[in-house]
Amino acid sequence: MKVDIKHLESLSKLNIVDSQEDKFEQDLVKILNFVNEITELDLPEEKKTMGVSLSSLREDEVTEQEQCDVLANAPSKKDGCYLTPLVVE
Repeated sequence: MKVDIKHLESLSKLNIVDSQEDKFEQDLVKILNFVNEITELDLPEEKKTMGVSLSSLREDEVTEQEQCDVLANAPSKKDGCYLTPLVVE
C-alpha cells in the first residue's frame, strides 16, 4: 500500500520532516493494515458495538439545592436562570 505523505501533510496541516517521511508512511500503513484486520474479524453482532446499558444510568433530575449551587456564582440571574448580554438584535 502506497500512501501520499505530501497530500496527507497538506490535508492535516502537519509539517513532516523529509527524513521522517518513510517512517511515518510505514507506521501509517501498519495502522491501516491493523484496522483492516479488525474489520475482517467475524464477531457476533453484540460484540461489534460498545454501548452502555441504559439500566445502569441514573435519572437526570435537578433538585432545588443543585440549582441554587449552580446559580450562586452567576454574575447576573433572574427567575432561576442565567442572564447573558444580548448578542443579537
